[in-house]
Amino acid sequence: MTCEEVVKRQPNGLKHGYNFEIDAMADGPVVAVPIPQMGRFVHEATTWRAGILYQTEDRRIQPDALVGAIGSCLYRYIPDQRVGQSGNFAETTGPLEALAIRGTPRMNMDTVVTPGASFPVEWVPVPEPDHDDDTDNRRDRMPGFTPTRIQAIDNGAAYFDRQEGMWACSHGGGFKIYFDCTEGGPATPDDARGLGQVWEYDPGREVLTLIFISPNRATLENPDNVTIVPQTQDIFLCEDSPGEQFIRGVTQDGEIYNFAQTITNDTEFCGACFDPDGQTLYVNEQGSRGNLPGGVPGAEAVTYAIYGPFEKRAGANNKNFGNGSSSGSGG
Repeated sequence: MTCEEVVKRQPNGLKHGYNFEIDAMADGPVVAVPIPQMGRFVHEATTWRAGILYQTEDRRIQPDALVGAIGSCLYRYIPDQRVGQSGNFAETTGPLEALAIRGTPRMNMDTVVTPGASFPVEWVPVPEPDHDDDTDNRRDRMPGFTPTRIQAIDNGAAYFDRQEGMWACSHGGGFKIYFDCTEGGPATPDDARGLGQVWEYDPGREVLTLIFISPNRATLENPDNVTIVPQTQDIFLCEDSPGEQFIRGVTQDGEIYNFAQTITNDTEFCGACFDPDGQTLYVNEQGSRGNLPGGVPGAEAVTYAIYGPFEKRAGANNKNFGNGSSSGSGG
């Protein structure tokens, strides 16, 4: 699944702001078929588990005259039919929903500052996933022209500060979903905005838990892409910050450590993932951006292969973030 991180319209009328399904086994170009029923918004990441596609959104928290504030929402799309190798998500229909905190509609998740704080959740509908507002910021609630996140928040969805990476992890007889917010949390002495939160969603218990929040830049600054270390279930966080960049590891006991640091240039780490045997981490360093087709000469974009054994890292490894084992069934 590849995600457009922009909402706009080309002069020829072509709309952007969608997900696209790409056959990883294709041996040639794949036709770009948008999936509007998954929502038109500033997409960041997706993960697929147990017949549900979960999605993050990269928007800052902003004031709103009607409901006080709006921000990013966490979404799920539930297709109405099984999607296999011969099918395509674009051929499905199904509801798009957003996460809400049960009993506390429109909760500002930046205000959560205590690791371990948990909240029961429910899911609210997004009535018009494929809206026609090309700014993604229209506020007058005009039917057909109201941005996806505003529809969700008007219905009670919780909102976050710039959701980024997302990964699903199966262990202990179930699975949990992890995502981060690159500017999540309150302002700190280091920054006018938050420096990052890491969240756990447990579908089996329908519970959302804050598992880490950055206290300062030296500890963690603006986490973006995430992946899970297969042997330890540590979360690897790829920073996208103004200064030097790190890959930081967060253990299941809530401890954080530095795994890698940029040396050749200071652009962000991204696209981290492990090979099937869990012994090699592949990760990109983005490099400088430029215009197609040439880009920037000497932009220093690079892909690294970092070899394990990752299971030998020091320290405790209780594998539950202190929240107990999941009671959900894995996908």
